[in-house]
Amino acid sequence: MTRKLFNMTISRSKQLLIYLTIIHSVILITLLSLLPGTVWSLLCSLFMMFSFIYYCRQYQWLNGQSAVISIARDKDEQWRLFHRNGVQQTQLVMSSCVVTQYFVMLNFQTESTGKKSAITIMADSVDPELFRQLRVYCRAPKTFQK
Repeated sequence: MTRKLFNMTISRSKQLLIYLTIIHSVILITLLSLLPGTVWSLLCSLFMMFSFIYYCRQYQWLNGQSAVISIARDKDEQWRLFHRNGVQQTQLVMSSCVVTQYFVMLNFQTESTGKKSAITIMADSVDPELFRQLRVYCRAPKTFQK
């Protein structure tokens, strides 16, 4: 059994909900202004509503079966992603990341198959101290050196 050095549980984010609402509203208004009074405007409106519901369900409400609800890193720099349906992605190596004050985007790659996974962690969806530790780890110069 490998000892976990870092374990973070992900919950709902108000910032992500605001972002999704603003982006979908802007796109919907733009589409409606470009296609006024046509069948295409109705189809685009329906598509945007379904898109909003899908992304909120998957990333905001964490109800989707493939929603990532927890991440962990062990002493060998191996990462694990835990999904809502009980599936674990193991033996992941962080290939790159984007670090800001408000979110961290982690890109992983499976060592054996090369399959890529990405996860975005908002600052208000996790413990502030764990978020700070993750940001420090990702910004460390030796993180991506092999």
